Amino acid sequence: MPELFPLRRTFGTASLGAVRGAARRAIPEGPLERCHTGPLGCFPCSAPPSRSYLLAATTSVRSFAGRPPSLRRAPATNIRQGCLMRALLHEDPHTARTNSRMTVRYLQWCGSDNDDNNDEAIEAFKRDCSTADNISSSDATASTAYIEKLSRSGNLADAVRVLRHLHDKRIHVGLDTFNVLLQQAAEANGFALFAKVFRYLLLSKLAPDSTSYMNVTKALQKLDGCELMLKFVREILEITQDRDPTVMNRVIFAMAKYGDIDKSLIIFEELKKDGTSLDVVTFNTILDMLGKAGRVDQMLHEVKLMEELGHYPDIVTYNTIINCSRRLGRFDLCRRFAREMLERGVNPDLRTYTALIDSFGRAGHITEALEMFDKMKMSHKPSVYVYRALISDVKKAGRFELAQKLSEEMNSSALDLLGPEDFKQKERRFRSKR
Repeated sequence: MPELFPLRRTFGTASLGAVRGAARRAIPEGPLERCHTGPLGCFPCSAPPSRSYLLAATTSVRSFAGRPPSLRRAPATNIRQGCLMRALLHEDPHTARTNSRMTVRYLQWCGSDNDDNNDEAIEAFKRDCSTADNISSSDATASTAYIEKLSRSGNLADAVRVLRHLHDKRIHVGLDTFNVLLQQAAEANGFALFAKVFRYLLLSKLAPDSTSYMNVTKALQKLDGCELMLKFVREILEITQDRDPTVMNRVIFAMAKYGDIDKSLIIFEELKKDGTSLDVVTFNTILDMLGKAGRVDQMLHEVKLMEELGHYPDIVTYNTIINCSRRLGRFDLCRRFAREMLERGVNPDLRTYTALIDSFGRAGHITEALEMFDKMKMSHKPSVYVYRALISDVKKAGRFELAQKLSEEMNSSALDLLGPEDFKQKERRFRSKR
């Protein structure tokens, strides 16, 4: 679009505020309904703008400075190129930086795989790596170094283009390279680039690790609204439709771990629509998140829905519910679900016993706590935690002699008791299954 480029000569390098002033004088206020409206803002006519259009217009706006006042009035015919300029007018001047929301929208439109600069980036890659069109897997090391160099130098878009080129050539980079790109894209608010990198990771032979999912969380937390996030989720579901729900389970788990409960629930609601993208682990993750947040009623609702959808509680489900209920003082729920799990033939494990013993003790039912403790010792090695919890509860009930007896028993068998390291190993195994 040649009429845009004179803007660069006319605007010079003035401030963004000067651009707004000139644009306000030139662009008539009018209904935005006539413009293309999408999740990323309003743009003119019937189709999203091309990358070259955005690049030219944005460059013009950002370079409007340093000119004499007489040259700062932009021709109306040039500024009337549409709502891209109007979008800039509506942008907060204090957020017009590299990591602004406008940049996120800009990168979304510029994120097409069919990029005009794609050939140029690939040619530069081939020259620098001294490779030909038929590069082989032996060049993966050099390719990886080239991508990471581009990424760390801030040229993330070209790094992703090269990554796509290697993907098309079936040349695989390592997981660390993917994680570097994911981190850089998340920090730069380049969600379109981030989504591409994660897509290529899922299509590779590599499995995302905890670092990958942490970067997913960071990227999703920076998004305003849900539309882009849900589009990202649907794309993941499409890629992983022939696999188990592990990827989405770990996305939800990571989101919940870093405190973004609401977005985790939005993703969960999207998974319910599909039905096939849920399993018991998905529900267990949601139940744990809701329980820790104190949302008991919502947790119980999801337990009911879980069975309606054909997913039946396992030992992790019951432990999650009982532990969360214990922490919230809902000992009635502890008793109810303990009875239910026994009726369904789900055998309690050490975590179940520990939670039940402590819940009975806190409620002042010392006799029941002791009975549960004796039953536990018949099939499980006691832990330091269950002894400490029981001793504390017995003291609160005024049973000091019994507390002293339990303390002596704990000390005499200290070497045989399960300690913190045993639970850490179990926790690591549990998280790896998620």
